[in-house]
Amino acid sequence: MMKKKKGWASLLLTSLLLLSACSQGNGESANVTPENNTGGGSSLAPAKLKIVLYGEESNRMKELAKTEFYDAIKKEINAEVEFQFLPWTEYGGGKTDLMLSTGEDFATYTDANYMVKSVAKGLYTDLTPYVKAAADLSGTVDEASFKAFQLEGKQYAIPVGNKPNSAEFYSALVRQDLLEETGMTEISSLKQLEEFYDKAHALHPELIGYANTDARRMLQYEYTDKNLYWQNDFIALDESVQDDKIISWFETEEFKDYAKLMQSWFDNDIIPKYAATNIPQLQSDWNSGKAMFWAGTAARPFEGAATISQAVPGAKLTNYFLGTGRPKISRGTYSSAFFVSAAAKDPERYVMFFNLLQKNQELYDLFAYGIKDTDYKLDENGRLTKLTTDSLIPDWLLMNKNFMRFDNTVPDAFIAEYKAWDDGAIISKGAGFNFDNTPVKNEETKLNGVFTEYLAPIGSGFSNYDTAFPKALERLKGAGIDKYIAEYQKQFSEWYAKQQ
Repeated sequence: MMKKKKGWASLLLTSLLLLSACSQGNGESANVTPENNTGGGSSLAPAKLKIVLYGEESNRMKELAKTEFYDAIKKEINAEVEFQFLPWTEYGGGKTDLMLSTGEDFATYTDANYMVKSVAKGLYTDLTPYVKAAADLSGTVDEASFKAFQLEGKQYAIPVGNKPNSAEFYSALVRQDLLEETGMTEISSLKQLEEFYDKAHALHPELIGYANTDARRMLQYEYTDKNLYWQNDFIALDESVQDDKIISWFETEEFKDYAKLMQSWFDNDIIPKYAATNIPQLQSDWNSGKAMFWAGTAARPFEGAATISQAVPGAKLTNYFLGTGRPKISRGTYSSAFFVSAAAKDPERYVMFFNLLQKNQELYDLFAYGIKDTDYKLDENGRLTKLTTDSLIPDWLLMNKNFMRFDNTVPDAFIAEYKAWDDGAIISKGAGFNFDNTPVKNEETKLNGVFTEYLAPIGSGFSNYDTAFPKALERLKGAGIDKYIAEYQKQFSEWYAKQQ
């Protein structure tokens, strides 16, 4: 069962006490020690921070950033925060890279791959000496989430969020209202899922079946006995065995069997023909209630229903696994993780800000929902009704099952199921491993090209495996898959040995 190891943060920080005392970044960190910090901002020197968020900034966010957000942050950690919004196209590159390379003082979120590349360039601050400033956060975010953003034992980003993340995309997220309309009540196998499509198609020929082109997780009960978990498009792990062997996915019999399943879905219109040239339309059709099923996560039944019900008021969504007997696999419970730029004058104060996002119910409500009775209201059961549609700090980023509010459309039974989703889950044996692609960067670029041109169409069922794969394999070998796999295996084996 996946449980947080109590006291792990304290052990880490005890071992780093001397390091923290002697190494304070550039010498301008917060003037506070564990002894004199009482949790408020009064003992801290004033600081100015810049937090970059992605997407569009709402008018309400602009207003709160200057008023209630400003007051709360000032009171808690004596800092003034400037929130800067960038388009999502600037995430993991673009202007974010420019800001890092030109020495701007800011923090924003990252993924593990972007972290590895940026740390190699010296663009992130090592946050290990400041982890104690996230003491509240570390009490509600699990150890695996912190490890996912460590390199050589050093913490380069602070994970935020605590939500059930196991078995992401391994379930079929089914339109339960359509399922019941066909006379069926549940789905537990591929055969039943295809039966649902046939019956629903007869009733609603205008609807599409699967609103995606990747079902390798959802269908693995059908084509393999292994418990596969993918590190990237090329590499998988078998979580049912305790070893360090990586799997070159496209060179397996499992990929062959999977590709033929997907081709049958494409040939039989379970995946619509337009998907071969217009994949974005699939997402649009799902959101507008024009699809029968999608790949599921723990939260998608209520997240997805909120969107679809605007077009189809009676829509209901339910997760179904097409098989049983394999533990759910988790990478950790985080939503994302914040890094601090190497040029930051006060990295510790940034970590204190990250901590505020997950400190307590009052602050969580403020940052996620705004002001009670102005932006939202709560009923006697703590159920949420939003009074404004303006987004604040992105709710997906903050999502913490200990604090998040549900509205009255979400049944009590589903909330209980959601909070227990990770019970019995296992942490992937690759959680926390970050591949350094420097030795095979050229090969990786070529492999990505082969993936897009040859392998993705085969894996989506658009191309026939028997006729298209020999050429795809030839291109895969020519691009350097053997060298890439060997380097990945070398690094993973070295890392895995250290974890034992």
